[in-house]
Amino acid sequence: MYRVTNLAHDMTCAFFAYIGPSCCLRAELSGRGEMSGQVHIFSVGDENTTARYFERVMQAEGSRYTYWDKCPRIKSIEAGDLFFFVDPAPDWPLGMESIPCTTAAYLIDVHQDLASRIRLSRFFDVLFVAQKDFVAKFEEIGHPSVHWLPLACDPDIHSHPSEARQFDVGFVGKLGLQGTWRRDVLATVLPRYRTNDYRKFYSPPAMADVYGQSKIVFNVSINGDLNMRFFEALASGALLVTDRIKNGLEELFIEGKHYVGYTTVEEAIEKIDYYLANPEERMKIAAAGQKLALNSHTYRHRWKYVAKYATTTEKQSPAREASQAELGRLYAEIFVSLRKPWRIHGMMRHYGMSFPVLINLMRAWGRWINARVPVTPNAMRARLRAK
Repeated sequence: MYRVTNLAHDMTCAFFAYIGPSCCLRAELSGRGEMSGQVHIFSVGDENTTARYFERVMQAEGSRYTYWDKCPRIKSIEAGDLFFFVDPAPDWPLGMESIPCTTAAYLIDVHQDLASRIRLSRFFDVLFVAQKDFVAKFEEIGHPSVHWLPLACDPDIHSHPSEARQFDVGFVGKLGLQGTWRRDVLATVLPRYRTNDYRKFYSPPAMADVYGQSKIVFNVSINGDLNMRFFEALASGALLVTDRIKNGLEELFIEGKHYVGYTTVEEAIEKIDYYLANPEERMKIAAAGQKLALNSHTYRHRWKYVAKYATTTEKQSPAREASQAELGRLYAEIFVSLRKPWRIHGMMRHYGMSFPVLINLMRAWGRWINARVPVTPNAMRARLRAK
């Protein structure tokens, strides 16, 4: 296992990652059907991020891998490897279009910031999207290989039920902004019951302890997402009470058999009260949900799916066929989203300068400044909410 975290590498990744003009160094990808090398995971370094679950699977299987939480060294990646980006991005290396092996991405928060994920998607040969409702969005832009890959649970972390379930209702997560439906639901439901301190931050193991000590885990989606809490709650053996969404949920689980659904706040309270008063029914549904989650919806299952399609695809990312000007504009747009304007300066040395790039350079510096000294109304409101 390798983790690239040193400051010197971070400061110079734009230069070391670059491997030459992409028009001359297009990756030769013929015969890439077998993954004979190592996996290069690229994601943020946070110990609580989704990529760490895939890392745990690779550790358990004894797989060769590198975990990059800074810009990866493109030159170290070989044919037969697999480059696997897991949302979110800590940075973005130059030369992505010339990686000589299959590139795959797991895009998770597409329901919150679709535009930035669409930009990133153009650098990958195969995409895995966590929210089924958004798969079509990537197909519409012409991406050649898009697959739905729901989130999952990790039995070693999330499946530690306690015999003494001291909390009637458990919840771990962000409450949401004032005035949103999510915030209103949580603020109405949670104070009614004996629950954990839902305003504090919990690490994944601490969160699992809360769920393992809860009779019911309460869930509210954001923009109809099939979130991590759904699978983690099921794995804990608690009864999951969640809002009704589409997004492919009905293809994975059955309401009333594996979980309990609600549409309104009043219905949520009614369901919680009923199942607290009827423990046998509650435990029957909870046990069925836990069994299905552990048997079919772990990160080991998800990794097998990724490996299967990443090693058999013959498709190529749109970026591999893009011109220098197109790549320059695309990189610039990504660095705007990442609020890294200095990266655009370095990028222009390799991909050239154009009017769209200059516009994005100004936008990037504006966003970077606004994040530190809020000058727009939206930034001011965000700063006030944070306080």
